[in-house]
Amino acid sequence: MATELGIALLGAGTVGATVARELEVHADRLAARSGGPLVLRRVAERDPGRARQLAARGVTVDAEAAAAVAAPDVDIVVELLGGLEPAGTLLDAALQRGLGIVTANKAVIATAGHRLVEAVQPASGGLAFEAAVGAAIPVLAVLRDSLRGDEVRRITAVINGTTNHILGRLEAGDDFDRAVADAQERGYAEANPTNDLDGHDAAQKLCILAWFAMGAEVHPDQVQRRGIRDIDPADIVAAARLGSVIRLVARVERSGAGLALSVQPTLVPRSGHPLSDLEGADNAIVVESDLAGRLVLRGRGAGAEAAASAVLSDIVAVARARRAGREVPQPPAAPVPIQDGEVSETAAWLRVRVDGRPDASAVVVEALARGGVVVEQIGPGGSGVELVVLTRSATRAALDRSLTALEALGVPVKVVQHLDRLGATA
Repeated sequence: MATELGIALLGAGTVGATVARELEVHADRLAARSGGPLVLRRVAERDPGRARQLAARGVTVDAEAAAAVAAPDVDIVVELLGGLEPAGTLLDAALQRGLGIVTANKAVIATAGHRLVEAVQPASGGLAFEAAVGAAIPVLAVLRDSLRGDEVRRITAVINGTTNHILGRLEAGDDFDRAVADAQERGYAEANPTNDLDGHDAAQKLCILAWFAMGAEVHPDQVQRRGIRDIDPADIVAAARLGSVIRLVARVERSGAGLALSVQPTLVPRSGHPLSDLEGADNAIVVESDLAGRLVLRGRGAGAEAAASAVLSDIVAVARARRAGREVPQPPAAPVPIQDGEVSETAAWLRVRVDGRPDASAVVVEALARGGVVVEQIGPGGSGVELVVLTRSATRAALDRSLTALEALGVPVKVVQHLDRLGATA
């Protein structure tokens, strides 16, 4: 009979508690798939209530995570604490001990993942982190294993389930604060939702996708980032009039000047676009490559069960590798040129408040043209004092110049909102 592998679980919150339960309830299934028994031996948890429940099931509970990592009966560490620290220090300690590691920590992987992979010891089982991007969607496995012979040119994705849920609640009529509170009540958003609302979470995930898709060593600070805090119900209504929805879209594209990376609230056509009809906390990733063409992966991107699915899959992969005396392979990465955000291009959607004068459209078109932006479509908005403008693709620098030119007009003009815009198939 195969030797048992001991697991230390760092964090028994919503996802951790689900992982702990599944390790017990489906022990036979997981043992068959991983080549032998997997035993949850240690849990790092400071909450007294959670600790009592785990202790009652015979699990050793450590108040300090470092004690769980250092325990001699542990072979695999599962880190579900989140954040850069103490998670990063704990993972370093586990690697030094030659342990296998599973983590859902996108912050650590986006900033230090390449270094952690290089520190993996032979025959340890290695480092696995599918749950860090897309939860139950196996996008990293597809990029790493199924597209080895392709050159991925572009990824366009909705990879933050929390903001997707919030935008959906705005579509349903909630105000922003109520939509955020609903996401928190459902367990999608943290008590402090800053990482989601300001786009940090999506930027971190985008860096990991760029690593697996394009072999790029990039950092979240290199992502052109804007969150959804200034999206309000009026924007949702205005988008709907155009047959569109607003999504927080993450994009990475390869060009001759390097990679362009952005996370931006974006106008998406409702009809036929794979990012438009996502419900609740669902995610979708559109991958475009030279040989496979256009692939769409979509599914549950948040929630305890979705994340636990990916974590358990990684536990099985690391356990099998450890028993075979090898490591889970991860793709190499190297620094690449990053395109200056000012020269990256995007089409845009503008809501412009004007004074109602009959030549307002011509005045706006002329001002945008002076900034170097060509208008594709312009028409009245939801009131007699607002225009809706769709521009052709232009550099962000040109868009900034155009917005400045609009605000500088000698007539009452105010840009109420400006967002990136996707085409029907982009």
